[in-house]
Amino acid sequence: MLKQAQYWLLLKVSKTPRLFTYGAGAIVAVLLLMVSAATVFRVDQSRIASQQTQAMQTAQALVAETTDLLNQLVINNNTSCESEHLIHLNALLMRTRFIREIGVLDKEGRLVCSTTMGQLPLPVIGHYPAITTRSGRQVLIDVPLQVANKKVKATIVRQGQFNVVISPYLTDSLYASADVVWLHTPDGLKPLKAISTSSDTFAQLRRQVQSQHASTWLLSGSGYEQITMRPEMSWVFQTQRSIGAIMRDNSVLLVSMLISTLLIAVLAVGTLTPHVLRLRGVEHRVRFLCDEAHIVLMYQPFFDLKSNRLAGCEVLMRLKEGKHIWMPDQIIPAVLRAGLAHRFDHAVTRKAIRELYSHLPVQERVFIMALNFFPESIERATLMPILQEALSGTPRDDIDILIEITEHSVSNTLITEVEGFKAGGFQIAIDDFGTGYSNLKLVTQLSPDLLKIDQSFVFELEDAAVRSTLIPEIVHIAEAVGALTLAEGIENIDQANLLAAMGVRYGQGYALARPMDLDRFLAFLDADA
Repeated sequence: MLKQAQYWLLLKVSKTPRLFTYGAGAIVAVLLLMVSAATVFRVDQSRIASQQTQAMQTAQALVAETTDLLNQLVINNNTSCESEHLIHLNALLMRTRFIREIGVLDKEGRLVCSTTMGQLPLPVIGHYPAITTRSGRQVLIDVPLQVANKKVKATIVRQGQFNVVISPYLTDSLYASADVVWLHTPDGLKPLKAISTSSDTFAQLRRQVQSQHASTWLLSGSGYEQITMRPEMSWVFQTQRSIGAIMRDNSVLLVSMLISTLLIAVLAVGTLTPHVLRLRGVEHRVRFLCDEAHIVLMYQPFFDLKSNRLAGCEVLMRLKEGKHIWMPDQIIPAVLRAGLAHRFDHAVTRKAIRELYSHLPVQERVFIMALNFFPESIERATLMPILQEALSGTPRDDIDILIEITEHSVSNTLITEVEGFKAGGFQIAIDDFGTGYSNLKLVTQLSPDLLKIDQSFVFELEDAAVRSTLIPEIVHIAEAVGALTLAEGIENIDQANLLAAMGVRYGQGYALARPMDLDRFLAFLDADA
């Protein structure tokens, strides 16, 4: 199943390489966009978390300072508005960082004097929203004050007959650090400051905080929520971030990452293109094609040049991949590079024997079936069992198998292997004879049954070129080793007649018969009979 999937993918890539390349580039772009989005998301979340952490640290310092000062004032319990006491209060105020004013209240909770206004002509009481903390202090929110000729809304903390005004600039900064700043009170969670939102959304925000017990962040819709809290603090900071807000606030980073993504995707396409285009070649898929299902056999007849009778055929192969046919000059290099010579030759052998032995009519004379093999396939240990198994199913006495080996591959090692095949009843031919460098001694030791004269000699035959004059010498060599000769590449009848006159026994070429599939070959035999 995995092999089928691999082959399917390679085949699809070979047919539409550019589509695959652009698709791969698009996938790279999408993945990088996802990484970019996650990075921007994480950067934004880290920034908000850091912002809230700093705000929490400031709030903690503010609470500590306010608690210390109010506790000191309550313990001393000096509610005098005399100048000497107000000077003392101002001295205390000067030692604080976050408090801008100290006020003194009467027993009815009315302001009677402060460090800024001194003693008031009449006591003042304000009706402002107040939150009672767990420690019993009251926090008044959005109290209008005049600070440096500027109207501001301040936060006031009251304990006993004293209150302190927190720096409006500090509280504005704290409140701006989150969408909602909550305060844990005896009556539950109360908002110190909150963005304007619907009651449903506000209730949802409250529930989210109530369900948490430590700082965290939560996915929320297409965005997230950041919640910062500490066990020792009553304050809670909560921010809800939408995808739009994240993109808006990180637009520079987002644009730079988008540009980088585009450049990387283009680079990926440029890098992949030459590699993918090379996948169009059969060498990347040949390992899936070396079987009988993809092998197409062609049969080219050869004839006795004296009698003009059919003597046999050479088995030629093609590879069929879908509707495409791969020719030998494309297949052979790919097979060799992939180390598939044995597997390929064995598949061709099995199919050729099965087809011819099953369909060839009984012959009056012995019919020669020539099979080509890669040199490395000529091994008795591996090839002989394949031949014997294929022949065992369809025994024929009227067919001889001729094993062809190229002259280039003739060696002492090969001679030893060939002897075993000759002993097994198989004939041996040296293909492309005259193009290699084998000496007469090696040819004699090989003792072939047939020497196939390379077609390059035949091409120059009619011009009486030097090369063609060697044909009689090849015939003499064949006679010396007890072999017959076959000339390849005959393109006209004149060449056939000249070769016959030179003593060449068999001829093969387009002038006599072209390669044909099994059905046409059988029809050709029937017509020739």
